[in-house]
Amino acid sequence: MARGTAAVATGTGQQEAVLAALGELAGLAPSPVLTARLQRAAPLVAACDPRAAHPEDPAWAALLDAVTVQETRLYRHPPQADLVGALLPANLTRARAEDRPLRMLSAGCATGEEAFTLAAQAHHAMADAPGTGLEIQGLDLCRPALESASAGVIAPGLGDPLGLVPEALRPWLAGADGAPRLHPALRRSLAFHRANLLDGFGTAPGFDVIFCRNVLIYLTDAARARVTAALATALRPGGVLALGPTDRAPPGLLAQGESVWIKPA
Repeated sequence: MARGTAAVATGTGQQEAVLAALGELAGLAPSPVLTARLQRAAPLVAACDPRAAHPEDPAWAALLDAVTVQETRLYRHPPQADLVGALLPANLTRARAEDRPLRMLSAGCATGEEAFTLAAQAHHAMADAPGTGLEIQGLDLCRPALESASAGVIAPGLGDPLGLVPEALRPWLAGADGAPRLHPALRRSLAFHRANLLDGFGTAPGFDVIFCRNVLIYLTDAARARVTAALATALRPGGVLALGPTDRAPPGLLAQGESVWIKPA
């Protein structure tokens, strides 16, 4: 009995230490969702050394795969997606005038549907701005999700994956048979990479459009502030930032509605 009690205490102590390390490593905040995922991944938790947490360590990489939330879908929040689509032509015009590609980012891309949506919107808008290049990056820590995104797989999810997609965008996201399928032109503009959002977003300012939807809610206050500041820095003047419904953008950005902001030019 005593040995069993000690084992439970040891397991609880390891989980608490790993939870704290996840906060330092990836900015993940304690929550019932994260606790439940850690409990389901108990063997992975036991294999992690809280004193040596690193995203490239095999044990920690496997745990991050297991505990990060990968919920997404095409055209997930139509009013927000509509607004971003309406703001795209101005960004395309700016990119063309500066003789550079339009660059877009999905930060916390999960299985890629957010990036797929951006690609479809951009290609649709480019009909009025031919000759503009397009580069779309998706960043996430979860390796299985990134593998699905890189393969261009549209996950079945709940219900019809194309259910929220406007008719005008369906040729980019469905095959001739109507089944969910990426158009080859979209595949050429997409690139997915494993990255920790706490590390920033490369040379700044680099992006015309950034989506970071339903990611910040899982982070600690300090990590949330750090990531939102980095997102604003990574945004080009005149660029568009789209966040989740409960997120706040850093000071200095101009609110457009539907959790969308523009960086002053």
